[in-house]
Amino acid sequence: MTDTLGRRRQVLFDQDGAPDDLLSLLLLTQYDNIDLRGVAVTPADCLPRPALSATHKILDLVGRDVPTAVGVLPGRNPFPLAWRIDALRADALPVLNQKDQRAGHADALPAHEQLATWLMRAPAPITVLATGPLTNLAWCLDHHPHVESRIEEVVFMGGALDVAGNVRQPDHDGTAEWNVFWDPDALKRVFDSSVPITMFPLDVTNRVPVTLDFVRAFGRHYGWHVSDLAGSLLALTFGTLETTGLPYCCWDSLTTSYLAEPDICTFETVRCDVITRGESQGRIVQTPGGRPVKCARAVDADRFYQHFLNTLTPGEPLSS
Repeated sequence: MTDTLGRRRQVLFDQDGAPDDLLSLLLLTQYDNIDLRGVAVTPADCLPRPALSATHKILDLVGRDVPTAVGVLPGRNPFPLAWRIDALRADALPVLNQKDQRAGHADALPAHEQLATWLMRAPAPITVLATGPLTNLAWCLDHHPHVESRIEEVVFMGGALDVAGNVRQPDHDGTAEWNVFWDPDALKRVFDSSVPITMFPLDVTNRVPVTLDFVRAFGRHYGWHVSDLAGSLLALTFGTLETTGLPYCCWDSLTTSYLAEPDICTFETVRCDVITRGESQGRIVQTPGGRPVKCARAVDADRFYQHFLNTLTPGEPLSS
């Protein structure tokens, strides 16, 4: 997505190190229209150090030098440990460990402070792509309110509007999505700002599950580092349905694809608020008095899969 002068979109990426987040990072490195200015790792659906290590290895694999920062701010409702250890598996993938030594290191500031610094120093208004919770951004808005004017758009994977959530926890009614549930107050703070928000809830992201045929399509390109990594990360998601009762979907990578092909999804403006306490905490509700959010409501799934495959392979179409 370039402007009328052909300039590339400036992006800060805040992710939480699950396989789909790392796939989103890989997509970002392949988009010619994106200038990736920094990557933050939020300690939500990951163990932060392995997630940061995998992030560095991905950037090294594709030859990109991008600043990184690791988060320290906790969420109120921790992700299950069984989900968070996927970062360990990703960091150990052979395709990411072809060298003995890695030069990558995180900036000295923790991610919330570093995100504020990146925003304040950005040469132009910047897009914040968040495929994990919005804790770091909420802190920036609280402690450096002037960064609000530096944000062109917040693109966020999270929420559930007209479908069930994916939280299965004691004393919760199941209406929330995990990126919001981890820190409901963070989304509330961002909702209370004036920054433009484009949101990809479960209503649309659940329509692009990781399928066996999709993963196997990457095998036809075995031997090219980018497709090898993409296929390996996708393969790590198998077993999710059997162990959690929930299918693994391309939640984050669909959200990320919006930056390259915004018309893969259709959108409508929805007025939203978020419940921050009680058995429905983390639930996004539609209300006439809520803040307007550009919300993805439908997806051309075949086109998304084709876009994903074309971006991360040398070029053979999915249907061949």
